[in-house]
Amino acid sequence: MCQPMGAVQALLGIEGAMPLIHGSQGCSTYMRFQLCRHFREPINVSSTSLSEGTVVYGGEKNLIKALETIKIQYNPALIGVTSSCLTETIGDDVEGIIKKFRESYLKNQGEEFPPIVSISTPSYSGSHVEGYDKTIVSLLRNLTLPPKSEEKHNVINIIPGNLSPADVEEVKEIIKLMELNSIILTDTSESLNAPLTGSVEFLPSRGTTLDEIRRAANSKITLTLSKHADSGGKLLNKRFGVPHTILSLPVGLKNTDRFIETLSSLKYVETIPSILERDRGRLLDGMVDSQTYTHGRKVAIYGDPDLVSGLVSFVVEMGMEPSIIATGTKSNQFQEDISKITSKTSHDPVVVNGGDLYDLHQQVKKTGADLLMGNSYGGRIAVAENIPLFRVGFPIFDRVGAQRICILGYKGGLSLLDQLTNTIIQHYYDETGYELLN
Repeated sequence: MCQPMGAVQALLGIEGAMPLIHGSQGCSTYMRFQLCRHFREPINVSSTSLSEGTVVYGGEKNLIKALETIKIQYNPALIGVTSSCLTETIGDDVEGIIKKFRESYLKNQGEEFPPIVSISTPSYSGSHVEGYDKTIVSLLRNLTLPPKSEEKHNVINIIPGNLSPADVEEVKEIIKLMELNSIILTDTSESLNAPLTGSVEFLPSRGTTLDEIRRAANSKITLTLSKHADSGGKLLNKRFGVPHTILSLPVGLKNTDRFIETLSSLKYVETIPSILERDRGRLLDGMVDSQTYTHGRKVAIYGDPDLVSGLVSFVVEMGMEPSIIATGTKSNQFQEDISKITSKTSHDPVVVNGGDLYDLHQQVKKTGADLLMGNSYGGRIAVAENIPLFRVGFPIFDRVGAQRICILGYKGGLSLLDQLTNTIIQHYYDETGYELLN
């Protein structure tokens, strides 16, 4: 789950973009493999294919050759060059190489080369969460233009973080119901959940356009739904004065309420669309229906820090006990969020901040859990400890439909609630509805 993985996911949400990993062939192969088996979509990731020789002499020639080849074969709207552990270790000046190449191309070809964005993503540091954040910052720093006037348009910037395409779609739908326009940075709702049309597309045909990124400074506000991907909003605020608000992922009742209230304040209206009122009522009804099965159940939750924080908030609302809370991305913000949520309860969970699956497994053995919530990598723990695994997050490779999993908003919360409750019923109750004693 290295930084280039997050960078590639962010780039795949831009219309006509081609990710290029400046590293060995294996780096891009792993990205394609991991993303294809999660999203079940064809994924193109280019590579500069560095070898033993380039480690000694540098990868400048390979990078220039890759840029030329991509232009000829794909003619992308944007090329995002992400570094790898190899290029970071040998110290390639990627931005310098790109600048020299663009100047040479303009002189020799008499035309501008498509925009190239360089992103420093050493694989040996951080995770895909940081890679996503760095990519959004690089896109805004290199492409966003100063506003043409001081007047802000009736548009909001949304930085969603590493969400499923269905979750991005739900966020867009809520914003539309609130009669607001948005720029999603970046929009994977269709590029990573595309319909089957019979045509072969090597670049994302949908997503955030370059023009939208260029106009981001004209927006009324930037809302960041990931506390670990807030650098882009801070950049727009510092450079162009765009107001910036950081929210928790709208998972469950409380977090979704705050998201809706924030959108409502931007419209200066108190009336919430009746559809959202209805969906909120349905979620409340579902929570009442499910409490018999969910109340008091001990759950171990693991994954990306913002996703885990949102899920912890939701299971607490359902009367469940978060016994183990784990993330692989070490974060003080994560620790603060979990403490804030659990301080209002009688629960004292074990928090694994910056651990791995081994740490998680040891805590499950020690503390115990009735349910696991996280990605497919927890499957072996679930089998070993004979507890059910509810799959959510990234990656999910042993089931289909990961790109269609929606947990955000009231509708997503209801879907999450139903599936979670049914997972408990399937494992702990027989078909007559009576609890299994053995």
